[in-house]
Amino acid sequence: MKSQLLFPALLCFVGSAASAWAQDAPPPASAPPTIQLVKPEQPAAAPPPKIDLSTEPVAKAVPRTYHFHEGFYLRASVGFGDYRASFSDGNRQDLDFSEHGSSMSLDLLIGGSPSPGLALGGGILLDPLFGADYERNGNKLGSHGGFSTLVGPFIDGFPDARRGWHLGGLIGFAGQSFQNVNSMGGGTHSAAGIGGAAWFGYDFWVAGEWAVGPQLRLMGMRTTDTKSGEDVSAFARSIDFGVSVVFN
Repeated sequence: MKSQLLFPALLCFVGSAASAWAQDAPPPASAPPTIQLVKPEQPAAAPPPKIDLSTEPVAKAVPRTYHFHEGFYLRASVGFGDYRASFSDGNRQDLDFSEHGSSMSLDLLIGGSPSPGLALGGGILLDPLFGADYERNGNKLGSHGGFSTLVGPFIDGFPDARRGWHLGGLIGFAGQSFQNVNSMGGGTHSAAGIGGAAWFGYDFWVAGEWAVGPQLRLMGMRTTDTKSGEDVSAFARSIDFGVSVVFN
């Protein structure tokens, strides 16, 4: 009976010892690591960068508009000066007379610039006379008012389109009023003909397109009066100095 109990106990002891030894045994050795000695593939080298030396075509020049004489043209002038006229009466050769007085000049020119620094257009030049003295052979014949005017095409040029020096002229139809001291009762008469004017000055820029400056203007005309049996020829001229305002 004891031998029968001893054998199972021995088996249990042997099993427990085998299980403990299996747990304390070292794990089996793994395979040793391998070292990659093959050089990996390198990507293909990129080509060296190229320098682009090409240039874009030159753009169209942008025209200057600030302080530059071009485009629409407008000039208004006012001044004062000296006015003289001589009259020849075809019916009375010995009764020629003259006129002399101070004048005021009023000018208006409107046009455009076909090219920078050059203006073309039409204008009117007016010289009012508030009191001119009439004389014959040094003898005073009275004092009277009147006017002279000139209407026609003009040209005005700026040697430098960015600066103010300018020189211009106008030619066209002329008219003037005068006192015919040879006719009975006097009265105001008018004469028509042709004439011309020239001016010179400098415009100082005061804004983007506006300029103001002094101006010297000369005007002359040849007119005749053949109405009502009159035969009076007149030559008049004026010299005026004034101020001019221009938009261009």
